[in-house]
Amino acid sequence: MPLNRTPLTGGQTIAAANVTLRRTYTITAGANPLPYSEVVNEIAVLGLPRLMYWVRLTTNQVGCQAVPLYAVDNTTVANVIQPVWLPFTNGNNLVPGNVFVFTIQAAVANAAVELIVPVNTAVNFEVVITAGA
Repeated sequence: MPLNRTPLTGGQTIAAANVTLRRTYTITAGANPLPYSEVVNEIAVLGLPRLMYWVRLTTNQVGCQAVPLYAVDNTTVANVIQPVWLPFTNGNNLVPGNVFVFTIQAAVANAAVELIVPVNTAVNFEVVITAGA
């Protein structure tokens, strides 16, 4: 006598949550005081504690830095709500053409990267932030 059963009975499907943001940037200090810094790749990562920051300096310019940032709360400046950014590290000197990777597990709300340019010239960066459960 054949056994009638429903396939996958008792099974459970779990979808892995993740989010990734990849962008390229050209940053020029211009009339701003040196070193010039800019926060880029802001991404919401609430509930996704496995963070990976990936930065490549694609211009042959020494002295540039990348600082992985996180935020757990917000503030209001001139009636605009914005994250309160805190650094995971003191920053890392980028070697032109090489990849800087920083991984950490932290329960935070937002992630971003601060790019620091020491000269008044156009500098190109490629930045990826990914977060997963």
